[in-house]
Amino acid sequence: MKDAFRFSAPAKCQAMKRTIALFTAIYLAFTALAQTEYRLTPAATTLTWTGRKVIGQHTGHIKAESGSVQWGRDGMTGAEITIDMTSITVLDMDPESTAELTSHLKSRDFFNVWQYPRSSFRATRVEKIAGAAAGSPNYTITGDLSIKGISNPVSFPVLAIQDKQGIRATGTLVFDRTQYGIKYRSGSVFDALGDKVIDDKVQIDFNLRAQ
Repeated sequence: MKDAFRFSAPAKCQAMKRTIALFTAIYLAFTALAQTEYRLTPAATTLTWTGRKVIGQHTGHIKAESGSVQWGRDGMTGAEITIDMTSITVLDMDPESTAELTSHLKSRDFFNVWQYPRSSFRATRVEKIAGAAAGSPNYTITGDLSIKGISNPVSFPVLAIQDKQGIRATGTLVFDRTQYGIKYRSGSVFDALGDKVIDDKVQIDFNLRAQ
């Protein structure tokens, strides 16, 4: 009779697989419950760009269209954002010059927004900064920045906190425009531009709110 209750090797293997599958399902369910996805609030989010040249700089805004922040028991675990490139504005010029520069930034020389109306960023790694002082960046985020259909990895520090309203994240992202095919008056691409050179680096200061 003992042999009637003895599991064969295949039966034992199947039982072990079912046990592993059960524990995996429980773990995934627990992980999902431990994480909360906060949806970006575009109206409460600001993105400010700065472009520099030999004889000065210009700054303006672009609008966040959508996005999210993932937050777990130990803090931020992920983030993504989609940006409306057609919303580019210029803040530091007279109305006529503003219209001219805005049109140029939207053109093929720069972001070609009619063909590529959206840019995006998606985090691939979020790391806590050990010993970060209060009010200072407490995460380093690495991810893929996509502009004009081209994706490149970027990494930057972020201050992210959770409060009663949700998540607030602030920081500065800097990218090299030539990596996205934007070479207009680039000193690293063209010679003898003199004071017409426009810096390859573009700075984006962000203040993001997700609820």
